[in-house]
Amino acid sequence: AAEYAAAYGARDAAIRHMRAQAQRVHALQYYGKVMVGTPPQTFTVIFDTGSGHLMVPSVRCDSAACSRHKRFWANQSSTAVPIAWADEPLAPAEDDTDRDTMVVNFAMGDAVGQYMRDEVCLGSSASSFCAKADFVEMTEESDDPFKDAEWDGIVGLGQSVSDAAEFNIFGVLAANSTPAMREPVFAVYLGRDIQGESEITFGGTRAERMASPLTWVKVYQEGYWQFQFSDLLINGKPLGVCEKYGKRQCQGVLDTGSSLMMGPQNDLGLILKALNFTKDTQKNCSSKEQFPSLGFVIDGKKFEMEPEDYMDRSPNPDTPGTDSCWAHLMPVGDTGRGPIFVLGMPFLRAFYTVYDIKAKKIGIALANHKAAPANASGVVVEPL
Repeated sequence: AAEYAAAYGARDAAIRHMRAQAQRVHALQYYGKVMVGTPPQTFTVIFDTGSGHLMVPSVRCDSAACSRHKRFWANQSSTAVPIAWADEPLAPAEDDTDRDTMVVNFAMGDAVGQYMRDEVCLGSSASSFCAKADFVEMTEESDDPFKDAEWDGIVGLGQSVSDAAEFNIFGVLAANSTPAMREPVFAVYLGRDIQGESEITFGGTRAERMASPLTWVKVYQEGYWQFQFSDLLINGKPLGVCEKYGKRQCQGVLDTGSSLMMGPQNDLGLILKALNFTKDTQKNCSSKEQFPSLGFVIDGKKFEMEPEDYMDRSPNPDTPGTDSCWAHLMPVGDTGRGPIFVLGMPFLRAFYTVYDIKAKKIGIALANHKAAPANASGVVVEPL
């Protein structure tokens, strides 16, 4: 997610290497559709719980990265309103010279944009939730990560990291959408492998995607979808990682924009050693070597990941009987929010997660990767 860029930007090369290995097995980007304007202009977007704005390329952007993607034409939308300043999110700009500029830094690049207000719809034209909301039209984009991306923009679904409430797309839609949402929640389900179905559900949950009841936890610190957990488990046995943090215990942040799970350097070293990765996240291992489960104690309940959830392995062609093994873990530096564990796609593939914007709480259940989905009723399901 964009907001973590400063904390782990220096690890880009290692992350790219691990992503290249992992994408042989897993999808590392999940994208769907969003519609903006009247009549609607459709964009392919990433849904990112670690950032706070809807961002789409502007037709006024002449960067090479923008030219390869769908761009927003404000003059072709009868409901588009330029907004001058983020702290006056409902006040139209008097002219283009009187508009604030927003710079967003990503782990591998940046973008510059200006504020707009228009009709925004989550879902397809056949079934969607729509409302007026503020967003960012990008007027400049760096080549990395935008130029070769298979998506046009980003829908930030962070809990409360937007410049103003009017920019919190899901918050606006949960309160004011047409038709009205049944519940002020969205839910994320990710398939285990590239062929597996993945989806984000708006306005409710899907019981058939869960293999256990939901456990609800409060957002511990507003901003991100951050919650408290009391320990990590290795093969079901407590690791004692969280005791040193006192009443705060361990803090996890659910981040659909991260392809890895990340944690404080000292904690990660202890975890890797317990998982039989003695010094690094990668090692050569015997084809017969077994790895332990990795679990989290959340609200007193155990949520366990099998080895195939947190690591991958592939045979070494030059050395029969050995594999190359790598864990989808990475240290993260200070994010300005104290020690945290960023729980990205490996965690989100193992568990079905629900985000309640009104009650400020998070639901977590074991994901059901076996059941055939039933017809969704009363919710908008966006395939990813």
